[in-house]
Amino acid sequence: MSFKKRFIALAVFFAVMIIGTVIYCLTTGGDCTITMIHTGFPEGVTEENISYTIDDPSVAEVKNFRIVPNEIIGSTVEVTFHALKQGETKATLFYTIPPELMEDYDQYDDETKEMMSKPLSMMPTLSLRVNMFGTLIETNDLTFNGWLLIEIEILGSMVLLALVMMISFIQSMIRGRFSYSTVAFGGVALYCAFIFVLSAYDMQYMNTFRGFLFNISDSGFWFVILTAPFMLAFASAIAVSNLWLLRHEGYRPQNMLGIGLAVAWVLGLAAVMYTNIHLISVGDIALSRDVSYSLAYVLSFLECMLLSTVACTFLAAKYKPPHNKEYLMILGCCIRDDGTLTPILKGRVDAAIRFVREQFADTGKHAKFIPSGGQGADEVISEAEAMKRYLIEQGYPEEQIIKEDKSVNTFQNILFSRQKIEEDAGSAKDVKAAFATTNYHVFRGYVLSKKHDLDAQGISAKTKWYFYPNAFLREFAGLLVDKKWSVLLLILLILLGYTFGVHLLKMVH
Repeated sequence: MSFKKRFIALAVFFAVMIIGTVIYCLTTGGDCTITMIHTGFPEGVTEENISYTIDDPSVAEVKNFRIVPNEIIGSTVEVTFHALKQGETKATLFYTIPPELMEDYDQYDDETKEMMSKPLSMMPTLSLRVNMFGTLIETNDLTFNGWLLIEIEILGSMVLLALVMMISFIQSMIRGRFSYSTVAFGGVALYCAFIFVLSAYDMQYMNTFRGFLFNISDSGFWFVILTAPFMLAFASAIAVSNLWLLRHEGYRPQNMLGIGLAVAWVLGLAAVMYTNIHLISVGDIALSRDVSYSLAYVLSFLECMLLSTVACTFLAAKYKPPHNKEYLMILGCCIRDDGTLTPILKGRVDAAIRFVREQFADTGKHAKFIPSGGQGADEVISEAEAMKRYLIEQGYPEEQIIKEDKSVNTFQNILFSRQKIEEDAGSAKDVKAAFATTNYHVFRGYVLSKKHDLDAQGISAKTKWYFYPNAFLREFAGLLVDKKWSVLLLILLILLGYTFGVHLLKMVH
């Protein structure tokens, strides 16, 4: 199943699940069963010894209750309330020690025995609210009919979404279909998996819907805290690699992306910690925790996207295309003053030659070279011409080489090479192509090939280590720019989900 069909099926499933849950809660929400844990019941107390008071009996009534023995925590009382009309009220349950059990308390003084002979309150007092839909909610623990179903569905949805995204990510890896969509698959899968684990790890808070919502709201913050040491080391390493890059390659804005990331991440972490510690308020509304946790959710999401970008960039360079290629583009870069290849460009051409030789040995199938690159203002010949001369020196005939010498950047490398393929093959639609470039640049080639609707896979050539980290950030920045509306939509959905949960907690508090 393609990702598009898988995504549509997932969306339909979520829609049906949400509609079904809403219908279930609305149709059965008039009753609410609450479990009250009580460890002080003496043996012999029965339902006949339990009584209750409701401040406003016109809002809700007790439908039934029962005592459920428990060997670990003592007895629990399950009481079911029934909604009568919209409004709020409080309910208190009492139990009375039967007279025949009072003899067990002879060691107490008369005042204590007199107190114990009266109805004893089971804490806490229950706060009941009936909303406009007739749903009865106990607002202390946010208990209502269907809360456990919603809890299971939220956690199950995280697991299902993580699995679907991870399957799509793995399929893209296996098929050699690297793109920004692949990054999104991996990033969302990681995000859902981490949030699920951090939401469900503390099971003692999972027995109430309020505790469950608190677990979820805390998960983004704890994700940022737990990953802080790793991210600090990663940001530091990226910044150091940028210093090496600046030293060896000179100043360019793109050569400072690592330093920019390090500064941005430190500022983001500082903002999360500052707003969590210091009180920030607007009027009478305290916003400190909400701002901190909202920032943490966004920061943790971007961290997952960055990790997925690193994985995709690395795996794209390691992927070995099948030996079925008809055309092999060689993406150009600067040449020497005498028109010969620089080590980085020679590495790309050598990687292309090695692949063509391996393919011929494996399948007997030749592939045509397309050296791609125009002539810069400081270059004596075009990059394509320099590569063509080198290929001829290696024994390849001119008829196996299609020169593309007009492009000035990677975008045009792919675009103009595609045009050359169309001129030679008549159409580029069903052509099997590949491109050779340096390892840190392979993922960029995949992205641009997809933009130009060209089925091409990358062949990697090695280079200096300090180029690699900057490629992670370039592609991460490219993801944010190229998929800006999708990323903004995901961030908006994350913030809306968190805001809804927080509002729900505050509304019923």
